Amino acid sequence: MSVFFTNLSDPRNTETALFLEGGSTINVGTVQADIDKLAAMLEPGSRVSIYCQSTRLFLIALAAVWRSGSTAILPATDKSGYLDEIGQQFDTHLDDVRIADLLGNPNDPETANDPHDTIADARSCKAIFFTSGSSGIPKPIIKTLAQIEDEIKTQSLLWCPLMQERSRVIGLVSHQHIYGLIFRVIWPVMNRQVTRAEPAPFWEMVLAELGTGDMLVTSPAQLKNLHPDLIHAPRPALVLSSGGPLDLPTAQAATKMLGTCPTEIYGSTETGGIAWRQQQGENTPWHPLPGLDTGLNDDGCLRVRANHIAGDDWYQTQDRVDINIDDHSFVLKGRADRVVKIEGKRVSLGAVEEHLRQSDLVEDAVALLAHEDDQRLAVVAVLTDTGQTELQKRGRFRMGRLLRRDLAQFEDDAALPQRWRFVDALPTDSQGKKPLHLLRALFDDNGNTLPAVSSQTRDGNSLSMTLALNSGMTCFKGHFPGQPILPGVVQLHWAALFGASLFGSSRNVSEVSQLKFRKPITPTDVIKLELDYDAAAGRLKFCYRSDEADLHSSGTLKLRTPDTYQGDVA
Repeated sequence: MSVFFTNLSDPRNTETALFLEGGSTINVGTVQADIDKLAAMLEPGSRVSIYCQSTRLFLIALAAVWRSGSTAILPATDKSGYLDEIGQQFDTHLDDVRIADLLGNPNDPETANDPHDTIADARSCKAIFFTSGSSGIPKPIIKTLAQIEDEIKTQSLLWCPLMQERSRVIGLVSHQHIYGLIFRVIWPVMNRQVTRAEPAPFWEMVLAELGTGDMLVTSPAQLKNLHPDLIHAPRPALVLSSGGPLDLPTAQAATKMLGTCPTEIYGSTETGGIAWRQQQGENTPWHPLPGLDTGLNDDGCLRVRANHIAGDDWYQTQDRVDINIDDHSFVLKGRADRVVKIEGKRVSLGAVEEHLRQSDLVEDAVALLAHEDDQRLAVVAVLTDTGQTELQKRGRFRMGRLLRRDLAQFEDDAALPQRWRFVDALPTDSQGKKPLHLLRALFDDNGNTLPAVSSQTRDGNSLSMTLALNSGMTCFKGHFPGQPILPGVVQLHWAALFGASLFGSSRNVSEVSQLKFRKPITPTDVIKLELDYDAAAGRLKFCYRSDEADLHSSGTLKLRTPDTYQGDVA
């Protein structure tokens, strides 16, 4: 029996508040009526893609799809290129506008069976997520409502005792991903909590809503960028974080600002939640969720078993851990699958990163091979204040040499990085993860023809990156003597090259349209390049800004396919 559908269908819950939307409260009965109406319009057994900004419309669509006997496809973004990439996975697509149009149809569809009369079997209700991992290729992951409900029942044992009677769910994360789906969509229905329907990805949107005793659903990226006014805001009862481990300084700063130590949840799209922790000091261990069994394989990697993961079967992770045999808590020791061969020797990228973080010069670091055919170890590093001072004094080359000497105390020569990028923040996607293709893009500088990328964020086929310019770059020489500016043709060239590197688009330009040059770019400017790629149309939009209000240039590139290419833009 599904608790989710039972609570939605129970006539005693009809007047129970479920969503806050604008200044109104929307009750279970209203939501249930919309679910029934939409379910009757769907083709049974079809595959329905759902991408919504509104959590209310998302829940209505998801429940209607399941109630109609169909499968829900949950894309990570609604960008046209991404939807084209997974287009064979679904038959029809629902978004906010389409759902609102269907629900606004005054003519109820004729249906032989009232979907409200049947409570769907949770084991047959399937949702398909997509995770790209390090490859960038969308990989489908199937989860059932039964698995999601099992996990919520398990986590409810831990978190519900902390909630007050009128605690609400305040979510800053997307419901399109498993973590947001669990806590922003299914959890409020199962535990009869009110949640906000509108998206609120920024703290400014949360400040006016936050109440004492609420449950905050956040990510590491958001906890690293807390709004200063949160120090005066009401104290939440629970602050959840998932998507990657918090560093200790961030956890401590969030505790001070929010008055509650963040509860981190360790897991993945494939597994759901595995363990939790609240960092009180260095190497705080992770505690398995209630009823979850843990073990190790021969390589020291964690394996787990729980109803919401694989039932009675063990699920093997690639995370190396040290397990405390007394309470089964564990400390993560890096990924076993992050081992590369350099000069015939096996090098653990996780070990290199761990040793770099021990330096008082390095706050965070990621080790990688910058290209498949380049066997030189590379590192993207965020420096501490002390490290930044050393970088300014030594320069990038000598700074890399200094860190290599520090690493040489622990690692063989093969594991000493030869390529370095020093950035203000590690590039992340919309979920706070660090995909390999974003990290590799930092090394696509073609000698000195492309600028270094100091920070980068991506949401599907939209990208924003901060470029570090300097007067020594080839593009500034001779244009113009005494007052160098970045040539317009170079701006077009950079947009095409970065687009090809990050989106896999063609770098071959056949046409430039809507081109505007409003303000020169100089070597001292801190420039943000924004790209938006439409794969179906073969178009790449770009703009260069120095801040939100200061536009330097913009335009649209029409890209050729390789077989019609006649020459680069340059």
